[in-house]
Amino acid sequence: MAKGIREREFQNLMIQWSLPMGWGFTAGRSLPRETTQTVVAGQLRDAIVRLNPGVIDGFDVDAVVDEIVATVNAVEGGLVRANEQVLRLLRGRKEFRDADGVWHALKVIDFAHPTANKLVVSDEVTITVPGKTSRRFDLVYWVNGLPLVVVEVKSPTAKSGWVNAAREINRVYATEYPWFFTPNVFAVASDGLKLRFGAVGAPTNLWQPFRSTADDENLSGQADVRRSVELLMNPATILDLLANFALFDTSGGGADKKYLPRYPQMEAAHLIHERVLEGGSKGLIWHHQGSGKTLLMVFAASLLLADTRTESPTIILLSDRTQLVRQTSGVFTSAMGDAYFHQPATSQELRSLLADDVRGVISTTVHKFADAGKNLSTRDNIIVLVDEAHRTQSAKSKSLAGQMRAALPRAKFFGMTGTPVRNLATDTFALFGEETDPDRVLHRYSVSRSLLDEATVPVMLDPHPVSFEIDDQALQAEFDQFADEFDLDDPDREALSRKFGRLTSVFANPDRIHTVCQDIVDHYLAGTYRNGLKAQVVAYNRELAVAYTDKINGLLAGFEASQVLAEVGRHGRITAEVNISVSDSKDEDPAMRPFQLSEADEEEQKRRFLSPDDPLCFLVVTAKLMTGFDAPNEGVLYLDKPLKAHTLFQTITRPNRTWVSPSGFVKTSGVVVDYIGLAEEVQRAVVDPTSTGADKGGGFVTDLSELVAEFRTTFARIEDLLVDVDGLDLTVHGYESVRAINAFLDANPGTAVVFTKDYRLLARLYPLINTDKRVAKYRDGFGLFGSVYTTLFKKSSDEERKERLGELGPMVLEIINAHVHSFSVVASQEEPLVLDAQGIAILKELLALVRPKPGKGGEDKTPPSAAEILDHIKAALEKGVEPGSAKYTALAERIKQLRDRIIQNSQDALEFLAEALRVARAIVDAEKHPDEAVVVLDDDHVGVLSRIILDHAPAGLTVTERNLAEEIDQVVSRTLTRSWDNADARNRGARRATAAVFRRYMLKPVGEPYDSTVAYIEAHYLVD
Repeated sequence: MAKGIREREFQNLMIQWSLPMGWGFTAGRSLPRETTQTVVAGQLRDAIVRLNPGVIDGFDVDAVVDEIVATVNAVEGGLVRANEQVLRLLRGRKEFRDADGVWHALKVIDFAHPTANKLVVSDEVTITVPGKTSRRFDLVYWVNGLPLVVVEVKSPTAKSGWVNAAREINRVYATEYPWFFTPNVFAVASDGLKLRFGAVGAPTNLWQPFRSTADDENLSGQADVRRSVELLMNPATILDLLANFALFDTSGGGADKKYLPRYPQMEAAHLIHERVLEGGSKGLIWHHQGSGKTLLMVFAASLLLADTRTESPTIILLSDRTQLVRQTSGVFTSAMGDAYFHQPATSQELRSLLADDVRGVISTTVHKFADAGKNLSTRDNIIVLVDEAHRTQSAKSKSLAGQMRAALPRAKFFGMTGTPVRNLATDTFALFGEETDPDRVLHRYSVSRSLLDEATVPVMLDPHPVSFEIDDQALQAEFDQFADEFDLDDPDREALSRKFGRLTSVFANPDRIHTVCQDIVDHYLAGTYRNGLKAQVVAYNRELAVAYTDKINGLLAGFEASQVLAEVGRHGRITAEVNISVSDSKDEDPAMRPFQLSEADEEEQKRRFLSPDDPLCFLVVTAKLMTGFDAPNEGVLYLDKPLKAHTLFQTITRPNRTWVSPSGFVKTSGVVVDYIGLAEEVQRAVVDPTSTGADKGGGFVTDLSELVAEFRTTFARIEDLLVDVDGLDLTVHGYESVRAINAFLDANPGTAVVFTKDYRLLARLYPLINTDKRVAKYRDGFGLFGSVYTTLFKKSSDEERKERLGELGPMVLEIINAHVHSFSVVASQEEPLVLDAQGIAILKELLALVRPKPGKGGEDKTPPSAAEILDHIKAALEKGVEPGSAKYTALAERIKQLRDRIIQNSQDALEFLAEALRVARAIVDAEKHPDEAVVVLDDDHVGVLSRIILDHAPAGLTVTERNLAEEIDQVVSRTLTRSWDNADARNRGARRATAAVFRRYMLKPVGEPYDSTVAYIEAHYLVD
């Protein structure tokens, strides 16, 4: 069929753009080859003679060419394996035998000098054999007579676009003439407005643009395509991809695969390589979740191993999950064989490998470095590539990461993360970031670039808030009657109310479970299922994950679900399964044991979930599989668990992977159905932390001097408060001093409240600065204040009373359930909040507008309320827009309407946020100061244990001679370094250790601050 005129025009443009890069043009019909031939044999022969001086004289060159052509034309074993063998030959790794019987590796391509090769671009290249339909390739890029790149072009005005061009390459050309693609590095599909490249045969969702992170993100259309051609079709880029980045997994155990890099992976891998050659010791790679950080590690390792200047390095691929370790094995086994790839099964095996100076790749987890000792290997060409570098990585010497660094004191460390953490316990920037790198980041691939590149898809936040009614008076009356019958005193009543009046009681209400699960099933069957996508459900805890699974399966077996299944015709029955951590410990809840999965069981469950034909459509979790589980066919995540900061960000990006169904459905967005009301939390979670301090946009306290100054100021306030205490000596920490202060506080109403507030701030600051010499003189006074604080509250230690209250708990829960009813899911009338590039930018602007710099007075910072946001927006309006102007009047009226609207409907956070975003954006635009720096405060990342414990402290919390937070940190660290049978057992052990510390301080391991402490530990210490 004749090509359309626009299509031919674009082919000619690509040729014109290619010529300045060193390509010469030869029309396809003028190539010195028969249409049955894959290789331009004369050009190949000339190149072999030219590139092998001093060696080639001993060869029959024509025989060598014939052998290469025969290898190119052989496709037994499939195209991927044939492609791997031919590229190995092109890389100069195949030896040929000369006339004297001596074997030599011959150069086929000059990689060091790309333009020294014979470079030809041809249009309308025909291939044919007798008995087959002739095919014509739009463009072919030849290097030394070998067709390394094939381009298929569609008209810019055609509806088919680049996707059909890619499918034509896969389904027609490569199927009918596979031998033409055995030398292929990559193929290109373009419609003139978009350009994508990919491995021949790869699904279209794996075909990617080729750009530069240094370029303008807003480049589009023909300008974008031209830039892509200039970058991708540069001979140096093609040969770089051929020599260093086209990797294969043909080691068995699954379908053969070819991996090509995304451009940010290629850029970052080269930067790591260069940093190592320069003698640098570290670097931070910050790439958006879902953009392929694990594969980036593989590309970087391959690049380092292939360079003789690195002197046979040892590359450690470090992850915190054994699944990620397994993902990397096939690539290296294919590339290097088993001898150069190591997966130690135990800590002892890892130590032996390092002590024995083994070279190549070691793929392992950080937990195997426990008790590794110091100076296990002092070589400086050990390079550690750390996946998910914000997890399990700490500078503390006793942490697993600290033990790893002590064992490898001269190693180089490169961290890969999509959510770097900077708080008072973990600082990804300081640990991996080089000070000379901009913002301490060696390479950055942002959320917005990932979305524009379609490497990930936008996530839509769809709020489904759960409303309910509660009969307060009836509930209180029945509870009082119950308490009277059991002769409970006030402390007992308070303890039961606090324990069973928590969020867990509402979540566990049977009516709520039914309501939420019914909404999940209805929502899934209405859209997601029909597109062949699957779903993940995040429940509040393990027990609820099991309950949700049972309820969802019951609903899926009902008549309404069967009607939808029959209509779609894909499955006769679909199911849900639970995936939770269950340990082998004797203390494990017997009710949880049936849900324990072996490693093999879990892998099989994931395989079934990833299979479009398998009826497993729901995975119900509470902590596992929320990070690190790559499921492109996950279309929706049902979120019914409160989350914060980077944990929330990682969770809501689960559905952001690209996917094309077997029937051709293209996933264009993921959905998070939010039953909690996390709109404002999402607003904070999408804001990037930076390497700088609180005054420069990160919102994290980092300057020790500021902490010392805050401690001194607070201490002075307490001194001033107690100035009238007769004979008080702060250096004397004894009974008389404590009694004198207590007497003063009792005699002066209100002073105890002031003292308590300031002391809690001191206690929060002290563990962070107690080694600083500037606070040494305050230690006695701080200890005295702690004793006073302790005596202000009374605590019960009656074990019999605790047991009695535990027995009464289920009865209290029944009372609560009887009076909490009428659960319903409220469907939002607003459009979902789309977390695309523009949405994220607006969220950042709003956060910068409404969250000012932290004050110096030590007040606890809390997220702004709806009313506070409006006040800050109004203040920004009055500052930035001239009063009395038409624009001022219009915006002021919008703020007034928004305030009225919020008063009438304060429960709908998303409705408020949507309008607030629009107003805030209008004000930001009106100010017309685009170059002015903004300061972003995000206290939610400040998650150090001491702050959590003190911020959530119930009445009666004591902080005595040993700091509770410090002890928890030490106990958890010691627990994690022990040898465990599996990760589940280790995680349960850490939780039990935390509970033991709480009990030692006479604090209950339920409610606050225990719940928040465990949540922090799970986010920063534990792994799935």
